[in-house]
Amino acid sequence: MLDRISALTWRHPRAVLALVLLFAGVAGFFGHDVEKHLAAAGFADPASQSEVAGRVLADDLGYTAEPSLVVLVRAKDGGKLDLHDPAVVTEVNRLATQLAKGEYVGKVDNPLAATDPAKTGLVAADGRSLDLGAHLTDPDIEDKGGIADESVRTLVTSTTLDVGYGGYAPAFNEVNDQTRKDLTQAELIAFPILGILLLLVFRSVVAMFIPLLVGGLSIIGTLFALRIMSTFTETSLFALNIATALSLGLAVDYALLLISRHREEVARHGYTEEALRNTVTSAGRTAVFSGLTVAGAMAALVLMPQRFLYSIGVAGGMVGLLSASMAVLVVPALLAWLGPNINKFSIRRGPAVSDASTAWLRLARGVMKRPVIVAVSTTVVLLAVAFPLLGTHLTGPSSQAVPPGQQSYGVTQYLNKHYPRAVTEGISLTVTGGASDAKLATLRTEIANVDHVVSVSPFQHTSDDVAYATAAFDVPALDDGAQASLKEIRTLSAGDGTKLLVTGNTARFIDQKASLASNAPLVVSAIVLLTLVLLFLLTGSVLLPFKTLLMNALTLSTTLGILVIVFEKKVGSSLIDYPGPYSVEVTSMVFLFVVTFALATDYAVLVMARIKELRDGGMSNEEAVAQGMARTGRIISAAAVMIAVVFAAFAVSPVFFMKQISVGMALAVLIDATIVRALLVPSLMRLLGEANWWAPGPLRRLHDRFGIRES
Repeated sequence: MLDRISALTWRHPRAVLALVLLFAGVAGFFGHDVEKHLAAAGFADPASQSEVAGRVLADDLGYTAEPSLVVLVRAKDGGKLDLHDPAVVTEVNRLATQLAKGEYVGKVDNPLAATDPAKTGLVAADGRSLDLGAHLTDPDIEDKGGIADESVRTLVTSTTLDVGYGGYAPAFNEVNDQTRKDLTQAELIAFPILGILLLLVFRSVVAMFIPLLVGGLSIIGTLFALRIMSTFTETSLFALNIATALSLGLAVDYALLLISRHREEVARHGYTEEALRNTVTSAGRTAVFSGLTVAGAMAALVLMPQRFLYSIGVAGGMVGLLSASMAVLVVPALLAWLGPNINKFSIRRGPAVSDASTAWLRLARGVMKRPVIVAVSTTVVLLAVAFPLLGTHLTGPSSQAVPPGQQSYGVTQYLNKHYPRAVTEGISLTVTGGASDAKLATLRTEIANVDHVVSVSPFQHTSDDVAYATAAFDVPALDDGAQASLKEIRTLSAGDGTKLLVTGNTARFIDQKASLASNAPLVVSAIVLLTLVLLFLLTGSVLLPFKTLLMNALTLSTTLGILVIVFEKKVGSSLIDYPGPYSVEVTSMVFLFVVTFALATDYAVLVMARIKELRDGGMSNEEAVAQGMARTGRIISAAAVMIAVVFAAFAVSPVFFMKQISVGMALAVLIDATIVRALLVPSLMRLLGEANWWAPGPLRRLHDRFGIRES
């Protein structure tokens, strides 16, 4: 296949480029407005108890039990709110009426509608404020809550009173808006730096634009795929971020690999068809294989039920496939079309990135002289850095995700200080199965006796089969005490044939962790199996795929350990302007696992393919390792720095989990491309010797038949 692609791009480069641009035009036309069709966030498992509880009550009652959006009303001068002033009463009632008109708003809690507003818990003890609670008709607060918030902010305004918006729904809406801004800002930061680095690496103004073109085509294609996906299932907005960052990163990898190899071949054969064919069948083969491994690892996330994760899985899978496809079509076509013009406007200083590096050659040989010491000491250091991971304290999505400076941040802080937690972090209790009033009263008493429970409302029937109540804790929703208490509440019952369903921030977080833990083994197994199979097809070895898995695990553990040190232990967090929360976000860890694994395997493939090529050419194991490291040293180092720049650009985001993901990805790439590749790869391959390439007879014959080769 690669021979045919080589021939096609050599003989008809303009036609190939025209077809690719036609694809880009069609994809861009249909995918340009994809953002309008994407849903926000999506951290919850639809099958979890908290989500089921929300849907049961919303379907039966018409709205959720706990308010998801709160309108805080205060006097303009910050003084006491005179609830006996007819003007104030009229204005508050008008605001409540307007709030009820908001999209997805099913019920409004208005303290002035009660006989004694002070006893509702919706008027601050100091008399300086009151809040209006909005119960939504749809329990998907992360998405529909954002629509409700946008609607409410337009409808609920006042010229005589100060109005603010807080709670779970506004928090997520502002996080989503911030994420959109961060994407644009990250691109503005990354592209100029990336352009300078590309110029330094490629040493040609013409060549430096090729990775950007490949990355742009990959992004356009992925947006088109997400647009198609959004017509069949809910797709998360966060998929756009991974589409941009990963597309640029892989485009740099593959374009750099192909152009560097082409320069090697041109030095031997000139600007000929043979040089292009050798480039495509060697570097192109590696790019295709790497793209498949990245796509496979990312696509494993589709096995997760969370919208956030399966959307990223689809986006990442498409990026891997499109980046490799565009690289082996566009780059060779451009090389054939441009010929010597690829080096126009060149910078001639320093060695080319395609040149074999004497520094990497010396390093590889030095490491292989003392393989045991290097392998053991490096592993010990990496495990020591990873050790804090064992004691990490996880957190999840909540109103704390809103960075300081956002409107809802100050409102939510005020609400937490002046109001019961039931206002912003209420617990919804739904009983199904037709419990009697007596049993519901007993259940209410039992719940009230659980630690940290400070209030439980009487149960109300919505039908013969469903009753509900609300409760509140005296500690924050994601606090360990709140989680322990909620788990105890879930063990209670209103009698045989009934079922207690609990939802709210605490319940959602517990269910999120449980869902990730239950689905992770399947995802990990799929990634491991796919990696083993693909690496075996590449190398024909049984041991090398397992060695790669081990090194990937070390890279991942070390990266997560550093995240704990920075974001939980606060070591160096001020350097990246991190205000908290001081915990690692649980969904981010799953995301980092998959993307880190994919990129680490990507680098392993780039090195391993060259080492195998040299060994198949007659070199000994040790010499092939040293020369393979030398010939890929500058390429992978340059690619790692550039992809780290792309990921690090997203660290400007004030959204805490975006900052954690960005820093984690940049660290993972650099750790894998330096410490792991420079020290562990040569030392372990030296220790294994010729056993690196061993496989039992049946598998050897299988590889002889189906293995991936250069033709």
